Amino acid sequence: MKRVAPGILAVIIIVAILVGITAYSGEFPPASVVESYSMEHSSSWEWGTINVGDIVIVKYVPNPVENVVTYVTGRITNFSTYGEYGDVILYHDPDGNTVIHRAMFYLTWSGGMPVVRGYTNQSWLKLYGMNIVIYDCGYSHRNLLVNVSRFVNESGFITVGDHNLATAPSFYFNAKYDAYLAADQNVGITPAPVKPSQVAGIARGQIPWFGLIKLNLMRLEGDWPYYNEVPAHSYEYLGTSLFLIFLAIFFPYPYLGKGRKRK
Repeated sequence: MKRVAPGILAVIIIVAILVGITAYSGEFPPASVVESYSMEHSSSWEWGTINVGDIVIVKYVPNPVENVVTYVTGRITNFSTYGEYGDVILYHDPDGNTVIHRAMFYLTWSGGMPVVRGYTNQSWLKLYGMNIVIYDCGYSHRNLLVNVSRFVNESGFITVGDHNLATAPSFYFNAKYDAYLAADQNVGITPAPVKPSQVAGIARGQIPWFGLIKLNLMRLEGDWPYYNEVPAHSYEYLGTSLFLIFLAIFFPYPYLGKGRKRK
């Protein structure tokens, strides 16, 4: 039986993986590379969280309002992804950039007053007029303050980067509510709640480190300003992975038939 050349076999496997990921995703492109550290939980690469250089798989959701599990709903039902309650969504901001942040809650309005979807008088969530506070939030266990006064009667998802809340500077701290402003809608990442039409999908799974290859090519063109935000050990893990893949494809294959006795 004629053997398949290692290079051709590698191409076949890669194509099969890409086709499988695309079919699962329901989106094209089916993945997005994480460029900045807004979702990281540590200065070192950490499994189960979203790190700079990870490739995040995008899963299409036909009805984001119903299909996205927000932090509020996830905290009620004990559903978590990437180290925290709720889903991480990918959305397009007004400038066309893709943002990968956690959906904290879906905001609607009644009589000019904010309504948090899923809120049923939980002790850890309070509404104070136009200010909404989620207590003991995120891996940093900080209190999150969301001010919605600038977008009255605009419905959509309120989103936060896990790392952005954990490292929010002192000028975002509100002593009255003992909480930090960190929502994308309050710190200049996007000007309003994320509409369902802006949601590209939810993050489901990831391929660690390999996005660093694309990012460093972008850096050569001056298109990746966050190169100093790569978590510790990421390049070591990437190099080791590439070396092992090289060995698996090109080293043992020619010798698989050796050592067998001819009949």
